Amino acid sequence: MKNILIITAHPSSRGFTHKIAATFKEVSESKGDSVEILDLYKPENRQEFLDFENIKEMPEDPSVVRMQEKITWANELVFVFPLWWYGEPAIMKNFWDKNFTARFAYRYIDGKPVGLFKGKTGRVFFTSDGSWFYQWLLLNPVKHIWWLTRFGLCGIKLKSFTVFGSMFKRDDAAREKLLVKVRKAAF
Repeated sequence: MKNILIITAHPSSRGFTHKIAATFKEVSESKGDSVEILDLYKPENRQEFLDFENIKEMPEDPSVVRMQEKITWANELVFVFPLWWYGEPAIMKNFWDKNFTARFAYRYIDGKPVGLFKGKTGRVFFTSDGSWFYQWLLLNPVKHIWWLTRFGLCGIKLKSFTVFGSMFKRDDAAREKLLVKVRKAAF
């Protein structure tokens, strides 16, 4: 049994990202896993954007303490978001900036980063409306950002990276077929 934290970032409660998260949760709980969905757009989960004059004098932020407790609890982190301008929504990026900090998620030893989350796994699901050409051209860099510079730096092993493209063309029946991939990934 695992503890799974699903982090979503979509401003609409009707966004397909929330269906992905709910489906992953349902299947994981049916296996006995403990699952929490952390919707970054819910008021209780919003964090102020990172802001400081001197990083060494940053005051303790109760929202960071709370989020880091959730991250620590989880064996698996699942990120679900729409791809906007070939990146995650700003609220998701801020989640990384605020919470995956030095001495919590990684530290430097002899000038080299060492991940502190060894044993944790991660998954990424995102939706996109971009053209096939831009998807083909830019998806590898997006994957590498998550795999190498985010998960890799923190010691998290990437289990899956799933893209649901051309969402604007998909009706409810086609979207339901996409959720089959989510069910397989969760199982």
